[in-house]
Amino acid sequence: MKKSVSVFLFTIILSFSARAADFEADHWSEGLHLLAGGGLNTAVYSSDDDHVDGGLGVNLKTDLLYVFHPEWAVEWSANVKFHRMEDNFLLWDTLLTVGLRTQLPSFYERMEGTPYARAFVGRAPTVLFLNGETPKGVSDPSTSRIHFDGPVVGLGWGILKKNSKGQVWFTEIAATAQTLESEEDVMMDGEVPLVLSRNQVTNNARIYSIAVTFGILAF
Repeated sequence: MKKSVSVFLFTIILSFSARAADFEADHWSEGLHLLAGGGLNTAVYSSDDDHVDGGLGVNLKTDLLYVFHPEWAVEWSANVKFHRMEDNFLLWDTLLTVGLRTQLPSFYERMEGTPYARAFVGRAPTVLFLNGETPKGVSDPSTSRIHFDGPVVGLGWGILKKNSKGQVWFTEIAATAQTLESEEDVMMDGEVPLVLSRNQVTNNARIYSIAVTFGILAF
C-alpha cells in the first residue's frame, strides 16, 4: 500500500514538473500551476469616523491557476498582509479571492517578459490585535483583538519572465478595496478565543491597499 502511494505521489510530482517545464511566459501550458511570492504593501483605513495611514507592511501571496487557454487562466488566490496601525495595533489581513487572468500585448517591441492582467473578487477576514490598548469604539477593556469580515475586489498587473535556467518568475502590482461589514470583539481565555460581541459595521469602514509582489512559478 505504501509503495502504491509513493508511486502515485511520484507520478503527480513528475506531471507537475513537466507542466512547469512546458510553461512559457507568453504561452501558458494547460492545467494547474502554482505561483508564490512576497513583497511590500501600503494600506489606508478609512471610515466616517477615522482615517489611518497603515504605512508599509509585508505581504505573502499564492495563486493557484487553472490554465484553459495558452493566454487565459482562472485563479484562486490567498494574500496575507501585515501592518502596524498607529504604532500600537497589528493588522493581519487575509484576502481569499477568485479571478480571471489574461496575457496582454507588449507595450513596446523589445519589452522583456510578457505582461498580464488579473481581476478578482472574494472575502477578506481581518484581525486587529490590540496589544493591551483599547481603541475608541470598544467599550469592553478585556477585548484583546477584533475580527472583521467583508468583500474585497481588486485588479493586478504584472510581468512574467523565464530566465536562462528555465525558472519562471514574476513581478506584480495589485490594488484592492475591502469593505468591512461585520465585527467581533474577542477576548483570549488562554488559547481559546471568546466572542464578547458581534455587530454590523455601520460607519462605511474600508481598507484600500497597493501591493508589490515578487515570486516564482512553483509548478
